[in-house]
Amino acid sequence: MSRRLVFASCLLAANAPNVVQAQQVTTVRPASPSQAEATLEKAAAEGKYTFLVFYKTNDAATQTVGATLKDALVKRSELAVGAYVQVGQPAEQALVDKYDVSRAPMPMTIAVAPNGAMTGLFAQKLTPELIENAFVTPTMMRCMKSLQEGKLVFVCVQGSAKAAAPASLKDFQADPHFKDRLVAYSMLAADTAEGKFLTQMQIDPAKAKGTTTVLLAPPGVLVGKFDEFASKDEIAAALAKAGKCCDDPNCKHHQHQPAPRTTSVPPAARR
Repeated sequence: MSRRLVFASCLLAANAPNVVQAQQVTTVRPASPSQAEATLEKAAAEGKYTFLVFYKTNDAATQTVGATLKDALVKRSELAVGAYVQVGQPAEQALVDKYDVSRAPMPMTIAVAPNGAMTGLFAQKLTPELIENAFVTPTMMRCMKSLQEGKLVFVCVQGSAKAAAPASLKDFQADPHFKDRLVAYSMLAADTAEGKFLTQMQIDPAKAKGTTTVLLAPPGVLVGKFDEFASKDEIAAALAKAGKCCDDPNCKHHQHQPAPRTTSVPPAARR
């Protein structure tokens, strides 16, 4: 059975409204039209995250989200900024369309990493824990971006700097059926900056030997983990079993098995 990585679940928007009295919250001053887009571009250039708050009216729920975000980002000013996008404003339509939130429950907060990956999508309420979880590791960020672009992602976790890339990856990259649909990233198991990602992939750095290949498929399915001796056919069979190979009935890897039932992901997260 394929498994969905924990980081994929942070993209789900399934929170219920947080009802509070207006006098209990700090008033949010929405950004002027187009300011959010400029903030997003500037933050990306500076290597920062942007938390975009999409809203229709400056109601109590929007104010609560704004207050929570403001308090959290005070401690992370070197890592992230916040911006507000009023749905319905013509100047903000480009962002509304890009993130496909015109019909989303408001307020909707989307965490955008410096490379453009969405690392969190939260409907109607926001907590410090959700904000913290939206900050991901460097390799995790690249993987999420590629998954949102519809790519298969091979993560090669090396037990040492001398560990070689598995032959199976080279075989995939040479296969016309797969080469344009996959990307590969390498990381050292001993890299402490990747600790969060290693934990979610269930890899113990102290036990990592050789190269372990983790295969991810959109929107965030962990297809499997494979040692350096796994063949291309073995990995391709696991991909087909997970329902993530292709729709071509003539593909030799296609097993005609139904895709596993997974939680749906909002359209914006599947980009």
